[in-house]
Amino acid sequence: MTTSKKFTYFFLIVISVSLILSTILYSLQNFIASQNQGIDLKPFTFTKILSRTTTIILFFFLVWFRKNIDKMSIRSLGLEWFSQRKTELLLGFLAGIFSLSFVVGTKILFGVSTWAPKTFLVTDWMLSLYFVFSVFCIGFVEELFFRGYLLQSFIKEWGEKKAVLLTSVFFSLTHFIRPIKDPFLLLPEMVGLFLVGYALSYAFIYTRSLYLPIGIHAGWVFVVKMQAYFVAPVPHNLHWFFGGERLVTGAVAWMFMFMFLLGLKHIFEQMLQKNETQIG
Repeated sequence: MTTSKKFTYFFLIVISVSLILSTILYSLQNFIASQNQGIDLKPFTFTKILSRTTTIILFFFLVWFRKNIDKMSIRSLGLEWFSQRKTELLLGFLAGIFSLSFVVGTKILFGVSTWAPKTFLVTDWMLSLYFVFSVFCIGFVEELFFRGYLLQSFIKEWGEKKAVLLTSVFFSLTHFIRPIKDPFLLLPEMVGLFLVGYALSYAFIYTRSLYLPIGIHAGWVFVVKMQAYFVAPVPHNLHWFFGGERLVTGAVAWMFMFMFLLGLKHIFEQMLQKNETQIG
């Protein structure tokens, strides 16, 4: 079975099961809310339920698919030798936080956001710890699928350059499983997410491991989740340049993403030259 056919079947099954289960959960949630109208409940939107459900099903189905169809372990996708490569996970996390914080700082510098740190209560500290846990879960599941399974499968069939492009396009598109009121306004976000996927793909290619892209991914999502605790947005009409709350939606974020990719490339080229010199 070719990679494209295998992936098509895999994706259709995951989406079908996720839609069915999400519909059941959404209906159950609304029923419970209707039976408890005296309680101030805040039901989740269908798209949020679908997003969480898809993530969970994606992980478990990928483990099953890898074992029973590909006849290989999930660790073989780039999760070997954790004890030797755990530093990559931490460095990736710090690099993700540091790089996207530049975008936040630039927006503050130009007055499209204001520095407004909130007072942290016990619940806020607990929520921050939950964010750390959740962003690594998000990074792990998404990188396991996009860079672990999808990118590597595409590389075998089409080579690295085409594989990176296709994976990055699909990574961008799958983040829009929600109602779209104005597709034109989503275009900047699609560009930003494409660059995110592109950088994460090369983080895997340079290391042949998922630990660095998982760490970077987790760091970027952590900044997105935590920014509301430190900055407040200022209304402006320069969304194409400075972006919005998602941080990757404007030219400033694209510039930093491009610089991040160049920096990543430079670091690993230097490491490769050093290793070649030592071997020689």
